[in-house]
Amino acid sequence: MREFDADQVRELVAGPKFYDDQSERVCPACGNSSVRTYVHRSHIRVRPSLISYMWCASCRRFKGWTGPDLGTFDFTDPMERLSSEQRTAMAKDFGGFFRHLDQLWDAGELPQRFS
Repeated sequence: MREFDADQVRELVAGPKFYDDQSERVCPACGNSSVRTYVHRSHIRVRPSLISYMWCASCRRFKGWTGPDLGTFDFTDPMERLSSEQRTAMAKDFGGFFRHLDQLWDAGELPQRFS
C-alpha cells in the first residue's frame, strides 16, 4: 500500500463530495474505476471527529483524512460496533484494513449511505 501523491489527491477531491456520490471513482494513478470511500466517527480525541479514507481496490493506493464531526449528517457504518482497541489494531496493518473494507464492499455493506 502506498499513498496517493498530492496531484492525485487534488484530482480525487475535485469530484463530488462522498456524501453526495458513493460510487467508485476513477483512480488518478491506474485509471480503473475502483476508488472507494469509507468514513467513520471517532470519539477518541478531545472533540468528535470524522476519519475518511479513499483507496483504490486495483492499485492499492490510499489517502486518509481527519476532520471535525459537525454532526451535519448521519451515515451507515458496518464497523461501528468495533471497539477503539479493535480499530487501533486494524490501523496498524493498512493492507489488512483495506482488504477488510474491500470484503465489506463486495458483500454490499459498503458503500455507506448518507442522510
